[in-house]
Amino acid sequence: MTKKVPFTEQSEHSECGLACTTMVLNYYDDNVTLSHLRDVYGVPKGGNTLTNLKQILLDRGIETKAIRVLDLEILEEQATPTICFWEERHYIVLEKLTGKEATILDPASGRKKIKRAEFEASFSNIALILTDVDVTITQRKNKKNATWLILKGILTDQKAKVALFIALTLLIQMVTIAIPRLTQMIIDNANVAVSNIFQIGSTIAILFIAYYLLQVARGLVLIVLENLFDLTLMKAFMKKIIHLPLRFFVNRSTGDLIFRANLSVIIQQIMSQRMLTISVDFLFVFIYLILMVNLSLKLTLIAIFGAFMMGAISVVNSKRVQSITNKELIAQSKVQRILVELFEGMETVKSSGSENQFYAKWRNEFKNQIMLRAEKNRFSTWVRTIQTSIQFILPIVLIYVGLFQVTKGQVTLGELISFNALSGAFIAPIVTVFDSYTEFLLLRSYFGKLNEILEAKDNPRLAIDGETITTVDSVNVEDVSFKYSYFEEEILHSVSFQIEHGDKVAIVGKSGSGKSTLLKLLAGLYDTTSGQIRFNDIDLKQIDDVSLKKCISIVNQKPTIFNASLYDNIVLNQAEATDERVEQAIFDSRVDEIIMNLPLGLETQISEGGMNLSGGQMQRISIARALVKETSLLLMDEPTSSLDNISENFIMNRLKTYDFTCIIVAHRLNTIKHFDRILVMDQGRIVEEGTHQELLALEGYYHSIYFDPTNAV
Repeated sequence: MTKKVPFTEQSEHSECGLACTTMVLNYYDDNVTLSHLRDVYGVPKGGNTLTNLKQILLDRGIETKAIRVLDLEILEEQATPTICFWEERHYIVLEKLTGKEATILDPASGRKKIKRAEFEASFSNIALILTDVDVTITQRKNKKNATWLILKGILTDQKAKVALFIALTLLIQMVTIAIPRLTQMIIDNANVAVSNIFQIGSTIAILFIAYYLLQVARGLVLIVLENLFDLTLMKAFMKKIIHLPLRFFVNRSTGDLIFRANLSVIIQQIMSQRMLTISVDFLFVFIYLILMVNLSLKLTLIAIFGAFMMGAISVVNSKRVQSITNKELIAQSKVQRILVELFEGMETVKSSGSENQFYAKWRNEFKNQIMLRAEKNRFSTWVRTIQTSIQFILPIVLIYVGLFQVTKGQVTLGELISFNALSGAFIAPIVTVFDSYTEFLLLRSYFGKLNEILEAKDNPRLAIDGETITTVDSVNVEDVSFKYSYFEEEILHSVSFQIEHGDKVAIVGKSGSGKSTLLKLLAGLYDTTSGQIRFNDIDLKQIDDVSLKKCISIVNQKPTIFNASLYDNIVLNQAEATDERVEQAIFDSRVDEIIMNLPLGLETQISEGGMNLSGGQMQRISIARALVKETSLLLMDEPTSSLDNISENFIMNRLKTYDFTCIIVAHRLNTIKHFDRILVMDQGRIVEEGTHQELLALEGYYHSIYFDPTNAV
């Protein structure tokens, strides 16, 4: 049997090449994970080139050659797997190519078979073929499944509730066993039953009440356990999300993250409603089996055969259902991503007249999701119908065969009816187990999607016992270089400067010169590739993250406004902010002008994302938020780009009155003329430094961009 290529799904929109590389390595028993390759090599903006993939494979012992394929017969003759360039923008793995069809693994949509003509139409005629393989076979580390550990922890911590649930289930099963026995006694002793009609009626009533109360009690306990599963899993997910470094989110879609978060509900349902219930109910299968054998071995064998047939059908077809469901999960994630993009960018969609394009994009992906669901349901219907048909006919078959035993005196009529009831109770949990078999297999897929989040590395600064600071008295940047990923060119090159407490420093330069990246490094959002940033002569990487965030305020290029009151948007997490400080921040940021035009003033509710505010108003609120915080270092990334000149000049003048250190990436040079120092950047380097007058006197780069209107900064 031909060895199959293990499938790896891409998690970021630009990592299809890295996912394909992971599949090839896994095929040759190098059990490296996608997350490990991502940690080592990163994902360049726009994705990896074939040259990058070639280098990664070479680093791990596989030599390859990139070729242009003009005849598909070349690929037929090559040893697979082969990485193929797809639709001029994507990578897939070719597992098998024949005269009629191709088997491919698309990291964005899963394994699939397509017609040869379809492969030829999408193939971009460039492939990475393997020429020599000398990998170090690695065993996948027996890393504990993070999601399973959380769920296991719930079961351990809630032993009393789990024990109560099991006890109630056992009692329910005992009541269930009593029904066939009572039925047998009534039928086989009809005369006695008639004379004891009141006692029998009372027994039936007691059984009904007991069954009802036990089911209600078990249901209430199950609700508590379900809520605990949901709450604990989501708390772990959200806690992990907020502690991940910014790098983790750069290439990930919000829709995909929301989709993964929602998987906790599905996991909770399978774990609580299926696994807990079935595990206990299944114990009674053996008790039912013993009781059935005591009544009739022949009928028991027939019941076992029927149960075996139903179970075998489920197991045989489970892989097919799992494969379709995995594709459906990927499709659901894509639909979620499109919806989030649409809702978040509705203003752009409307203003650009792109409604129909987005609708068509959503329709195509949603149609694909529906088709996959329909395919799964059609397949499941055929399989389930066979099972239900067997389950439907089995009681009649048992009665038919049993009547022959009744006529021969081997069993009584009451025993036959009792056996039929027991067989139903015997088969029910078996059928449920096999019906749930596919769901249990899918737990692996669900766990995998959550585990990628839960097992991701936290912000490294959170893992250290760092030094605590209360203020930022000095900033030293020493020979700092930075690049986002292994294969990308450096964005910053040997940047060095020093800033003392209270200095107001501006960073200027053309777009793409590295200004915003430098600010992110100063904020601790990224770590330097080389060189060092020091606050108070302490390496920034060694400073406690909580104390660092207390000392720094940041005004981002794109301010984030929350669905809350204007006051809450300004104060945010600064609950200790005094009224005087809030009022001062409102005045210095010109938010007071916004308040004058709002019906409820500071209590006016702001739409999510600031949809009911202008760009300039959002920037003012963002500046006010930073000023409310008692900070010693204020970092601002083009904070006034949407403001009018008068408001901008007013705010800049007010900033000079504060005692904190301020580093600002400037959009308009006129507004920072009176700053203490100006750092001029070009292509990732500081090319000039000084005051406005000093830089003009140099008649260099700053002079040219200041007086040249075409060189907008």
